[in-house]
Amino acid sequence: MSLSGHGLDSAIQRNLEKETEKFAALLERLLDVTLYLASRNMAFRGSSQRIGDLNNGNFLGTLELVSHYDPLLREHLENVKHSQQEGKRMQAHYLSWATQNEFINLCGKRVLDTILSEREKAIYFSVICDSTPDVSHTEQNVIVLRYVLRDSVTECWIIQERFIEYFDFFNKTGEEVAEKLLSRLNEHGIDVKDCRGQGYDNGANMSGKIKGVRARIEEKYPTATFCPCAAHSLNLVAVHAASCSSDARVEAVRPITQKLPGIIEALKKIILSRKLSSEAHSVAEGLRDYFLSFKSILLSTFWIKILQSFEERIKILQSRSISMEIGAANIKDLSVEMQAFREKWSVILSEANLIADSMEIPKDLNPRYRKIQKRHSREDLCQEVDAETSFKINVFLVALDSIISELNQRFKSMQNICNLFAPILKLKTLPEEEWVTSTEALVSKYPKGLTPSLFSELQHLRKVYDATFQSHLGPLDLLNNIYSLQLQGIFGEVCIAIRIFTTLPLSVAEGERAFSKLALIKNYLCLTMSEQHLNSLALLSIEHELAQKLNFLDLIQDFASSKVRRWSTNV
Repeated sequence: MSLSGHGLDSAIQRNLEKETEKFAALLERLLDVTLYLASRNMAFRGSSQRIGDLNNGNFLGTLELVSHYDPLLREHLENVKHSQQEGKRMQAHYLSWATQNEFINLCGKRVLDTILSEREKAIYFSVICDSTPDVSHTEQNVIVLRYVLRDSVTECWIIQERFIEYFDFFNKTGEEVAEKLLSRLNEHGIDVKDCRGQGYDNGANMSGKIKGVRARIEEKYPTATFCPCAAHSLNLVAVHAASCSSDARVEAVRPITQKLPGIIEALKKIILSRKLSSEAHSVAEGLRDYFLSFKSILLSTFWIKILQSFEERIKILQSRSISMEIGAANIKDLSVEMQAFREKWSVILSEANLIADSMEIPKDLNPRYRKIQKRHSREDLCQEVDAETSFKINVFLVALDSIISELNQRFKSMQNICNLFAPILKLKTLPEEEWVTSTEALVSKYPKGLTPSLFSELQHLRKVYDATFQSHLGPLDLLNNIYSLQLQGIFGEVCIAIRIFTTLPLSVAEGERAFSKLALIKNYLCLTMSEQHLNSLALLSIEHELAQKLNFLDLIQDFASSKVRRWSTNV
């Protein structure tokens, strides 16, 4: 009797193992479809959950398409379809919306756990936080972590900016946001003592020196250096300078400079059509008259050059993989470029004259303007020309002066950070008399990672640099070269200093990218989506490259086993 019982148990166990293998194979197909839809921000569910229904959504529809070439999946869908037609409930078919959500959340958690594991290995990190209202007018905050990690495959140190989560939060004071942010980091098991940087936009509640989030966190964690968003700061410089004379976006100016004759012709046709209201007709006439003036040509010629220079730098500053010294160098070059525009204003004026001549637009300029090319004082310039030209030159010079001044003011903190890390960034050029004080300042800022031994390591590195490395290297390249030559045991604290520096965020562009995904994932059809489900979909979408590399086999096996056990219990 006992043998028969044992044999029965073995048969049941073999049957369960067989069913588990079958369901695991099915789950592999479901996983691929899940990652495919999530990475492309596509909706999963439709208005129907029936197999074969045209409105059953992207998830079931994609499975139906794949089943044409997959016998296992085709058999499973046929069984589900048959049970639906007969009105019978089929256990563990994995196709219901509840199971879809469960599977999405498990996959999202696996991606998040991988990111948190990466961060733990990297040790040092910076936190990037931003907020925006979603389609349901809920204030969504985003958390992004930036850290420097050694890739296990290439063995190279790379900068990573990883999405962690969105969280709903209506309070906007610096104290409340800081408490909530620290609470969320702690819930994820992230030790804030390892935080070396904070990245926010220029809002007072986030960046305020007294009551802002940065001040609250720096009070508790002094090593969490605040780094204002460089891209946002640069955009504010353009907005401030252009507020009285033009639009601050190059997208608004570029069509005017490239298609001005066509724009004027279109306005003329609109006016002659007499199909506009009196108010719209007046607006169209005003635009036509303005675009036919030399003032518009001069200002658009000027601003397209200025804003295009800004756009080129902003694209650099928004890159994930660059560090602070590259941003500082780009801002310095931009300031030099703006000064060059100021000294050579007559080139732009000549270009505007050519455009005006080609369009037969009166310039109304005093011919004596050529005599002032060698002068630089605004007062001297204005004495040489008539009142109208004086106004144009004043607009031009005031804007450039404002840009140069704003660049110096808004990016002072970036320069201060680069000065703090001068022993690393200016390894070969820093004067001897500044070495001791600069290194002491760096060590005192990060006492838990650096010691006075850093000075002797830097001296050693400076001596052997030319003989050991081929050329001048940036911080991250220097770090990789030290490791490739297996010199990290000699220059251990130098490596730590470089890792801290490259961890500091240059912009909050990754947060903005996350909000672009938010708008695609949570649209007007998904207003009631839970926070957990939203974050799981966002992780699979934003970090889709990481998700594609992960091994979900153990997750699939556990998921299949739990479903089979539940199915066998019900049976």
